[in-house]
Amino acid sequence: MKPSHQHYAIEDTAHSPLAHWLSGLLDGSYKLPGLEGKRGLLFSNATLEECIEEEEKHDNFELTSGLNRSLRTLSTGEQKKALLSYLLQQNPDFIVLNNPYETLDKASVSELKQQLMALSKDMPIVFVFNRQEDLLPVITHAITFEKDKLKAVVPIEDYTFKKREFVFEKDIPPAITTYTNIPEVLVELKNVNVNYEDHSILKDINWTIKKKEFWHLIGPNGSGKTTLLSMIYGNNTKAYGQDLYLFGKKKGSGESVWDIKQKIGYISPAMLELFKRSHTVEHMILSGFFDSVGLYQTPSTLQIHTAAQWMDVLNLSQEKNTSFLKLSPAVQRLILIARAMIKHPPLLILDEPLINVDDEGRALISALINKIAKESETSILFVAHRDETNIHPDFIYELLPSPNGSVGVQK
Repeated sequence: MKPSHQHYAIEDTAHSPLAHWLSGLLDGSYKLPGLEGKRGLLFSNATLEECIEEEEKHDNFELTSGLNRSLRTLSTGEQKKALLSYLLQQNPDFIVLNNPYETLDKASVSELKQQLMALSKDMPIVFVFNRQEDLLPVITHAITFEKDKLKAVVPIEDYTFKKREFVFEKDIPPAITTYTNIPEVLVELKNVNVNYEDHSILKDINWTIKKKEFWHLIGPNGSGKTTLLSMIYGNNTKAYGQDLYLFGKKKGSGESVWDIKQKIGYISPAMLELFKRSHTVEHMILSGFFDSVGLYQTPSTLQIHTAAQWMDVLNLSQEKNTSFLKLSPAVQRLILIARAMIKHPPLLILDEPLINVDDEGRALISALINKIAKESETSILFVAHRDETNIHPDFIYELLPSPNGSVGVQK
């Protein structure tokens, strides 16, 4: 059956950033059937953040007027549902969805997809995507831009999606940092429970991470993944008094948070907010030796040589003096991973490293993660709220919500 509207897809690329064409698209400036001369509204994480900020600064609770709760206290799925409802109340002619499933777990993606499929019967949809798998089946055409100029509109079946297999040919550089007295078991949790006031987060968690293991921690939004990570890597006071052991020592038995972090490499998308100054690629990687935000100490000749080897592995030797901020999100993640790995820590925690990157970027980052798992002695804890087909862990630890707190299941 022919769709009642034309629905468009736009691949989110560095070649034609959204900032160049979005305003023209929303005000109907482009000659696109169903969109020209019409008014559109934007559904995105950025829009959601603006609403949260408006709520907190000006007590403007338009999105949650019937809920008696603030946006910040809602789950990510509930936030997006409230935003979509609010936008539709303004009667737009069409809606632009900017990577609507990012940060959502599988159940929330499925629910939102059903809502969008129903919406597609009432109005045109423009779907800006990083992942081909996210596209709605009702999409009829793909749009490409050259900066702010409309370059082409083609039937979706004729659009060429980017697909590449990445292979890093050079070997991971050897460790030049030595760790002593690292036991076989790096992390051990025995019947760990976490409650906040009268709300149970984690229930009877039993989990062991040993040397050179590659784990994928998965679970829906709100299942306690962040809480669990903060007990291992951070200074979550809920970890004290529990049977939680890090590198052979019970948490809270006298070691400092700094002692623990010395043995753990860590990256998350939030880290990008720390690096706002114009650090070069070389300095970013070298700063991993000193755990600093930027390079403020003079590295040794051996450290400089090791950083050069990592840049060679990443095919970034020609970019050594390029500003980190000028690189694509995927390449920035590669550099952060190299920075976290340059000391070959016993444990590497990768918290949502594939979020907000396109299919090509996911393949690139995944190839590096799999390579580190294969060629180094470092154990990897990879965290994601969605299945990632390019990642090849040894084990999966899944958090399953229950009324008494999430329970853990090893797969």
